[in-house]
Amino acid sequence: MGLFKKSGLEDERITNLKNKIYAEVYILVMAIAVISILFKYFINDFDIEGIATELIILFSSAVYFLYRSTRLGVFSAEIEMHDRENKWSQQKKNLVGSITFGVVIALVFGTNSAVQYADGMIQSIYYFLLTAAASLLIYLPFLLIFIIGGNEILKKNSEKSINRMLKDESGDIDEKY
Repeated sequence: MGLFKKSGLEDERITNLKNKIYAEVYILVMAIAVISILFKYFINDFDIEGIATELIILFSSAVYFLYRSTRLGVFSAEIEMHDRENKWSQQKKNLVGSITFGVVIALVFGTNSAVQYADGMIQSIYYFLLTAAASLLIYLPFLLIFIIGGNEILKKNSEKSINRMLKDESGDIDEKY
């Protein structure tokens, strides 16, 4: 019958344009999901159950993108190209970003604790320092392990995929689609 059979010849320009359109649609869907989250979150009095679907969509698409880019070897290739073109390597940027984000979280939590729960100036300084230090001890190692360690694991798996594809010369089964 051949109703769902793909033709053997495809114009590369058309394929690239279709991929560009798919990428634009993906960005549009993600933007709509983020706008929907913000709208529902503030309209429904900060109700997390109302935005669960959008959060699942955002999280699952990010996980799928990481999986596919690692599986096809794109992840390590992008890191290699980034490291060639920039002064700071991707690993240094992740390290600085993790530390900065951890310090910002600690400062926000410390400030919140000092403003909301302290009665006087000395107590607010104490609450700020205590909460900020505790937040740094909790969040900074987690962020470093999660971001830098996760990035290294993904890079290693991506390099293994590239080596396997080069060895097999067949690549990923889904790569041709």
